[in-house]
Amino acid sequence: MEILIDALLDWIGARTDYRTEDLPRPVVLQLTAADLTLEYYTGVAHLVPDDGVDERVNALYAPGDGQHGTIYIIAAAAMDGAEDFDDPTDNPVWREILLHELVHHVQQRSGAADGWACLALGEKEAYRLGGIYLRDLRVTDPLPNRNFWGAIYARC
Repeated sequence: MEILIDALLDWIGARTDYRTEDLPRPVVLQLTAADLTLEYYTGVAHLVPDDGVDERVNALYAPGDGQHGTIYIIAAAAMDGAEDFDDPTDNPVWREILLHELVHHVQQRSGAADGWACLALGEKEAYRLGGIYLRDLRVTDPLPNRNFWGAIYARC
């Protein structure tokens, strides 16, 4: 996982003005959909859907969890199409989800987010870079209206 994280951080550094070469890696924890939902709804458990899973939640970055932040992400083996890969983490769609959260890590650790009114302002950039990543790999984007969602989620 460390090699993959380093490669994705390098990709971010090569396509943005962020300096990523000396950034510490966050912890990456792969969770079930139910456990990821619980993590997402920490402190507001009464909002967890009745079936215990919020299908909209694929990952989240918690900058205050652990020494260098933690990325909670849906287990690669639980992704659609995981069986098509010898190692489910080779799935480019799963890697894009990880890249998205690493963009948030870079935004936090670089200080870019320090003046933001809320952390949601980083969503537009994370969604945009995810689209570029998939395009670079010539992979069909499962989120064709990516710019719309980036704008919607970037509201405070």
